[in-house]
Amino acid sequence: MTIFDSPRGRVIDANGGSMLRLIGLAIAGLVLIVLMFNSVTRVATGHVGVLTLFGRVTGETLGEGMHLINPLKTNNEMSVQTQSIKESASVPSSEGLMMSLDTSLIYHLNPDRAADVFQKTGFDYENRFVEPTLRSAIREATASHSANALYTGEREMVGSRAGSIGYELSPAERDSGGAAQAH
Repeated sequence: MTIFDSPRGRVIDANGGSMLRLIGLAIAGLVLIVLMFNSVTRVATGHVGVLTLFGRVTGETLGEGMHLINPLKTNNEMSVQTQSIKESASVPSSEGLMMSLDTSLIYHLNPDRAADVFQKTGFDYENRFVEPTLRSAIREATASHSANALYTGEREMVGSRAGSIGYELSPAERDSGGAAQAH
């Protein structure tokens, strides 16, 4: 509806259509800016990004640096840096003697298997998998050796056996390469 205001010679638009159009463009611009910022992600040095879409692991992993992704996907970072666990345990020898034993394991997450580890165990894979497996390996290695062997030259052989056991997830994953690698 157009109204002519003759004393002043102006045309007044009473519909307000241009104001609604302006508000609509502002909202569309804001949504576009939010989507642009959500499609850029950064993966820190020494980490790998595991992408999820609505909580489901997609199987895609991202290396270090900046990446363009689907704005609906979420980047979950996992460390692939070398890490160390120190464990103090009282373990039985083959004679049944309880001994205090200090051990350490140096490991890192295999970047190619990060999506599987994230899907099966989550971020807390060290507490849920690595530590219990290390404890089990220590007990298995010491139970088959005498107390004397653990404090003599055979100690290195026992330690290498415990280290080789400490990185396996399960028999199925052992055949496919394992997710954590012991050093």
